[in-house]
Amino acid sequence: MAAQLPDKISLDGQQFDLYSNPLEQYWIRNDKKRPRFLSAPNCQRGYVAHWEIKDNQFLLKAIGGTYEKWNVLSGYQGTLYTLKTFMPQAKDRPVKATWFSGRLRVPKGRMTLYEHQGYGSRFEKETIITIDKGNLTKMVTIDYTNSVLTVDSAEMQR
Repeated sequence: MAAQLPDKISLDGQQFDLYSNPLEQYWIRNDKKRPRFLSAPNCQRGYVAHWEIKDNQFLLKAIGGTYEKWNVLSGYQGTLYTLKTFMPQAKDRPVKATWFSGRLRVPKGRMTLYEHQGYGSRFEKETIITIDKGNLTKMVTIDYTNSVLTVDSAEMQR
């Protein structure tokens, strides 16, 4: 597998790559069938999701991809997959990712080691964000150039 196109995340108004795929947990945790996304060598999962941390909530803002949709007349055909396709009741408003609990990896700075597999590349810094059912609980930044760990925000109160 080649290096993959990452999802994107907005933190404090800045956009970064997200070296995690939190949308995958939605289909697993909700026992739903994953759409038949059309993959590419640089994006095996077939979509790129856009996320945001806002008011200590982890939000899904957009999805871009193509999936195979069944049409009675023509069989499977490529159809755009968007946030509205994913969750029509959201009416294109950001959706709190209540299905996701885990850690998110946000690389920052220059790449120091290229890995051709998935998200294995290393960077000068990375921010690790801990999410519990769509709520931000902790965010730390690791500076590999200075061997420093910085807590960006202490554990959030609920």
